[in-house]
Amino acid sequence: MTDIFKLIEDLKVDFKVKGFDIVSPFKVQDYNNNALHKINDYGRNSALGLIIGCTKQFWEHFNRYIIEQAEIPKDPMNSFCKDTIEQVIKNNVPIHQYQHELLYDWNSPRSGKYVHIQTCGHFAGIAQYDKEIMWSVHPEYGLWFVFRAVLVVNVEFNPESLPQLPTEPILTVPVKNRMKALTQQAIEEGWANLETRLQIRDCCPIGKEKYRYSGDMFDYFYPISRTSREVLETIRSNQKVEK
Repeated sequence: MTDIFKLIEDLKVDFKVKGFDIVSPFKVQDYNNNALHKINDYGRNSALGLIIGCTKQFWEHFNRYIIEQAEIPKDPMNSFCKDTIEQVIKNNVPIHQYQHELLYDWNSPRSGKYVHIQTCGHFAGIAQYDKEIMWSVHPEYGLWFVFRAVLVVNVEFNPESLPQLPTEPILTVPVKNRMKALTQQAIEEGWANLETRLQIRDCCPIGKEKYRYSGDMFDYFYPISRTSREVLETIRSNQKVEK
C-alpha cells in the first residue's frame, strides 16, 4: 500500500505543475458532520478528502489549453478544469490502488455528486467559510482564489494534525458588513450584475494588491468591457500572429 501522506504530497506537486496551487487534505467525516449534503465516506470513520483550487497562477495553463483546442469549448473554464484535473489523476499511478471519486464545484444536488466546496475548504484549513456572508476568505489571497474540485479517496486518513486557520476572524467588522450588504444585493440581482460581484471582492483588502486578476484574466471573469469569448478569441489570434 502506498504511504498516503506521500501520495498527498506527490499530488500537490503534480497539480501545482498544472496551475492548481491550492491542494489540501481534510477528513471527510469533518465535512459530513457539518454539511447538509453528505459525500461518500466509503463506510469509513475518516476517509480522505482533498480539495483542489487555484489562485491566478493557473491562467497561463488555461491559455495554453485554449490555444491547443480545435475550437473554443462550450464551457471553456469547466472543460479546462475537468480535463486537467482528470489527467493529473490518470497520470498518478499510486492513486489507482484506491477507489476514488472527483466532485466538481459545478455539480448540482440533483447530480448526486454535489459538494459544498467552501465547507471542504474550511476543514482543509485553507479559507474561513463565513456563513453570514456566504464567502470563504483566505488569510493571504483574500477572495482572489477559487476552489474547483474535491477528490475523495477510499482510505483511512488520520493525521496527527491538519492545517489550521487563524482562530480570530480574518475580516474586520466594517469589511464584513459591507460584504454582507453587497452579497444580499447580488442575490436580489440574481448574481447578474458584474459590477456588484466585483465590488464584493474588491471591498476585501486582503490579497487584493498581489492576487487580484488583471488584463485578459480580469476581462474573462468580469466581462464588462469585452465578452469572455472575445478574450479567448484574442488569445487564440495572438498565438497565430506569434507563429
